[in-house]
Amino acid sequence: MTPCLRFVSAAILKVDGRGLNACFDVIHQLNVRTPADVRAMLEQGGAGLTNGTQLPGMVSRLVSELQVVNVERLLNSCGVSAEKVTAVGQRGPVCGREFWKQTGSATSIGDPAILAEATGLTVMDHFEQRDIAKGGSARGLDVLPMWLLLTKAVDSISARPKIVVRLDHSIELFYLPARRKNRPIPPIAYRQLGPGFALLQQLQTLCDTQPITQPVSAASVADLLGQLKLEEVAADSPHQVQTVCDAIVQQMPELLASSVVLNHSLETFWADSIHQAIDQHFPRSPEFAEMIVLGRGARREKLVQQIADKFPGVTVTTDVQRGWISGAVGASIAAILATLHVDQVSGNLPDLTGATAARVLGRITPGNPGNWRGVLGQMELAARQTMPLREAI
Repeated sequence: MTPCLRFVSAAILKVDGRGLNACFDVIHQLNVRTPADVRAMLEQGGAGLTNGTQLPGMVSRLVSELQVVNVERLLNSCGVSAEKVTAVGQRGPVCGREFWKQTGSATSIGDPAILAEATGLTVMDHFEQRDIAKGGSARGLDVLPMWLLLTKAVDSISARPKIVVRLDHSIELFYLPARRKNRPIPPIAYRQLGPGFALLQQLQTLCDTQPITQPVSAASVADLLGQLKLEEVAADSPHQVQTVCDAIVQQMPELLASSVVLNHSLETFWADSIHQAIDQHFPRSPEFAEMIVLGRGARREKLVQQIADKFPGVTVTTDVQRGWISGAVGASIAAILATLHVDQVSGNLPDLTGATAARVLGRITPGNPGNWRGVLGQMELAARQTMPLREAI
């Protein structure tokens, strides 16, 4: 389970098989809207975390209590007893990248002890920290679970890759090759294009104060954002996003003429950037079979159509068309990271994160004795199985 700033989302996954041969199916999903006061605290950087004035203890408790409510509602609504759940993967919103400059990573908001105590389930969280401990940046950590979620292990060599476009707080691209049974992980590509809706929301607050109504050309917007090196801006860094906003106000105030102008200009820029990045950085052969658009951008039909127009002949689908609610993919990724920990499979790809070695990710907070014994039993069973040398930890 994982919350974005708007929702606290949870999903129950059915897992068939183990490790890289496992098949994951989302069988139940649910989200709870984040209360306005909690969301305001998160948007302000976790009650002072960004400037180091105080630790986000209150925010962690509030988010964790929402997660408890979500887990209980989800189990009750689908009739699944807690005894049948192996573990909970917990990921919260991130805040405070400036405060944590020594690692280059933000801290995750949420208290696993509250979730474990209330539900009796073993909780696994802090997936990023083990990668950071080995010198990684933890960026691109969702690549492997995304690949496992959206591809099926097959024997055929004719299966084609997929492209995933996640248009949300930030814009991320995933190249997911076909998954073959009992084979090592093939090359998976990942590209981050900088802040998406994190930048749009910040700029929308400035639109009403700008009376200029001059038209804006797509080329000029692309040139300016290219000069600002938007790809290097972290969406969870309020300072970096604010710096970009200040530069736009000074150099291109006409972009803020109205909310309509701003949305149209950024959507055009996003579609062009996505096409250019895929063309330049992802393998061209074999041709990819499908493009999947996730996140808030998937709910903008014009934006999805703009992206589809850039790739004629390619099937473009969204999480809405697949029946996934807001946040279900993020919650599923957290669950898969927890499953990889139980199966003792490394969850990071050093070539993407920059870590010096692959590691089993996550920190464990035991649930009640019965659930904890079940988790230990599965981890012991996984440890007895033979793994390829490149995956052994």
